[in-house]
Order: sequence, then C-alpha cells, then structure tokens
Amino acid sequence: MTKDKKVAKMLAEVAVSAIQDKIGKDVTMIDFNGVKGSLFDYYVICTANSPSHADALAEKVEEEIYKNLKMKPNRREGLRNCEWVLLDYFDVIIHIFLKETREFYNIESMWNDVKQIHYEDVN
Repeated sequence: MTKDKKVAKMLAEVAVSAIQDKIGKDVTMIDFNGVKGSLFDYYVICTANSPSHADALAEKVEEEIYKNLKMKPNRREGLRNCEWVLLDYFDVIIHIFLKETREFYNIESMWNDVKQIHYEDVN
C-alpha cells in the first residue's frame, strides 16, 4: 500500500493517460479520498473494443505505471478471457471492461455519490 495520496493520484493519472494512448473508451476515475471506510483511493474504469484490445490496454497501463512509478500490480485478474481485466495497485484499482460486461456490472452506479471524473474519448 502506498499510503501516499500523491502517489496514488499520480498512479491513477498515469493509468488514464495510458488508456487514452491505446484508445480506451468511456474512461472514468472514481475518487474515494475522504470516503469513510474506503479501502482504496481511486478506481479507473474504461471500455475496450475487444478481448485483444483489453489485453493491450492492460499491458500499456502496467508498462506506463512501471516506467513512471516503478510499481507493479499486486494482482492481475481476468486476462484469460479479457471480458473484465482488473489490475490491483492496492490504493488504485484499474478495471478494463468489454462494453457488455461494463453495462452489466455498472460499477459507476454503485458509487454515484462519490466524486467521478469522466474523460472525453480520444480518437
């Protein structure tokens, strides 16, 4: 766990930038700072066009976070089928979904009372 709010924010921002570089869609950052009892500081959520795109997004996020912050994820889940890839960096959780899976789980709605930043798609 980083315990450093600045590092957590930088990690989330690097993840957003990496996702945008690989044309991830509907990028949202959920900011849990100040939320009592929260186990993490940020969620970064995006949509991939296909399983291979989800894999490429996850690879780019890991590469950029390591290059900029020398951190590797604690856990990586979902890379077998790439419908929902989760990269766990303790204080920052990155979710990469296929469109249908993201719509089904609708994580943002569970946290609609928490600050959310929605980024414009990059073409």
